[in-house]
Amino acid sequence: MTDHTHPIFRPGYQRYLGPNSNDPKTYKYQPHSRPIFSSPFGPFVDTPEDLNVHDFCFPPNQPLVEPDYDLFVNAVTDEKVTLHQFKRRVDALSRVFRHDGPNPLKLRPSPVDDKGPEGGEILGLFSWNHIHYPMLAHACFRAELVFGGISPASTPYELWLVLRKMQITALVLHESLIPVLVEALKLGREADSQSRLRLVLDVKKVMVLSDDSGLDAVQNYPTIESLVKIGERIPEPNPPRKLKGGNKLCYLFQSSGTGMQGMITATQTARFMDMEPLSAPMRLLGVVPAYHSYGMILWILRLNSSVSTNVMMKKWDLELALKTIEKHKLTHLFLVPPLVRQLAQSPLTEKYDLSSVVGAASGAAYLPPDVAYALAKKLPQGADAPVPSGYGLSEAASIASPCAPGMFGLEASLPGTIGYLLPGMEGRVVDPDTGKDVKKGEKGELWARGKVVTPGYFMDKKATDEILVPSSSTDDSGWGWKDGEVWLRTGDLVMRDEQDRIHYLDRLKEMIKVKGLQVAATEVEDTLLDCPEKLVRDACVAGVDNGRGDGSLNVRAWVVLTDEGRELGDAEVGRRLSQYIEARLSRHKWLTGGLEVVDSIPRTPSGKMLRREMRDRYHARLKREAKSARL
Repeated sequence: MTDHTHPIFRPGYQRYLGPNSNDPKTYKYQPHSRPIFSSPFGPFVDTPEDLNVHDFCFPPNQPLVEPDYDLFVNAVTDEKVTLHQFKRRVDALSRVFRHDGPNPLKLRPSPVDDKGPEGGEILGLFSWNHIHYPMLAHACFRAELVFGGISPASTPYELWLVLRKMQITALVLHESLIPVLVEALKLGREADSQSRLRLVLDVKKVMVLSDDSGLDAVQNYPTIESLVKIGERIPEPNPPRKLKGGNKLCYLFQSSGTGMQGMITATQTARFMDMEPLSAPMRLLGVVPAYHSYGMILWILRLNSSVSTNVMMKKWDLELALKTIEKHKLTHLFLVPPLVRQLAQSPLTEKYDLSSVVGAASGAAYLPPDVAYALAKKLPQGADAPVPSGYGLSEAASIASPCAPGMFGLEASLPGTIGYLLPGMEGRVVDPDTGKDVKKGEKGELWARGKVVTPGYFMDKKATDEILVPSSSTDDSGWGWKDGEVWLRTGDLVMRDEQDRIHYLDRLKEMIKVKGLQVAATEVEDTLLDCPEKLVRDACVAGVDNGRGDGSLNVRAWVVLTDEGRELGDAEVGRRLSQYIEARLSRHKWLTGGLEVVDSIPRTPSGKMLRREMRDRYHARLKREAKSARL
């Protein structure tokens, strides 16, 4: 059981400083040419082997900060949840969710990993950003109930796929999404060509997150509010349970961690700038989706680490965001590149008072330098402090980020770089074809190692083996890695410069970033091949330049037609396939880059599809056409 006297449970910012933490003023990071390079911040802070996320955020036997303050606020209705209310509600709901308590929902124990017999309770969270979403997550942590976030933009078909892929047995969904679930259930319980897994959702374990706190049920499904009321009548066990955590399965991401890296970074930056760490109250714009790894860090994994009020938006609305910044005097904007560009370019920003904003930051996708400077000019920070862009993946939520110039003797990380490795991270740049380390200044795939790296893909050993490469004692950097630790193949092409800064160059994997959201090329390909009219014999999907320079891509498909498809003709096939995609998949997965009929899809001798070649051919053709048009 967790030792609650461990230093990680100390009050204040000292908990984020271990005995091996580097002093931000006196320590000077020394760049080098060895293949493995490490974070200037030093190793990760030591944590108990069985640390539970809820205990990390709310250390046992520590009183909550006084006076109480608003933790979550609804940007539209102004409904609020204070820190103290949040903790009481989490405790109540967790008593309902625990399988070893009164258990009114008849929940089973959750799996501890995906290597044992199939089965066990896994809760899906299918909702927009909501002031009670983080409560659901922390109730699951405290109940040791495994959960997974699901995009609220999912179509019925996508929801059906995800419910089976995650093996969801119980579900909490926002009331507005009930029709999506109803349609998804009509697709049946059997596996299809994209998955060997059957639907295992128990409809008796469906719960509703309602905007009306007075409702106990919606369409005969119990509301979360009604379950909180039940939990308030269940006594806390005496003595209190000691929560388990550590390497147990905790939560599943549908798309692309830990909140501790950000807190270490904030603490060290404040020390460098002669400020009291984590002392200034923060007011954040809550627009990044909570189901995404980026949102998970912001709205769930950092709770109670400092005084922060999070004003939550259901979905992005430019003018509502500006009104919210002015009304609530927000201090920090956590954004994705398309939102940064909208704020930078819109004349609406001139109508609202943005003087309260201390800083803005971007994540989830590459941020073009011109956009980083353009928004900074509209904020108090000014063009001398361009909007920084962090780097992470669902498989390792936080890997690198710019840091304050001069800290650890580091040079500035200007837009165009993704900065230095974050606390506890190590990296290497590897030739993706040979697996050998490349020299500094040469491009290669970034491999990352650290405690934030995922154990793998749920119930998909093949995919896990493709991205995780075992370490050995021969490539130890001095941080005490053991045989069996792994390197994560990020699938991103980068360059490591002379100062050990990382420059993002391109994407190697088939994931396509569209407005900060991930599109799996294989999902779109499979959907094209599954068209019941059997028009396609082979398909290739890749991300292509959208022409706007905002770092977002368009989804483009190349298809080889069957005899039936050729009889219809290219134009009619394109129309029918586009309609089929738009009826099955979310808008960001639509073929905005077009569809092209080709004679064949290039592949390696082993059969691997060469998506990059198709994309490069397309871009080269666009350049030739543009040049011809100018002549």
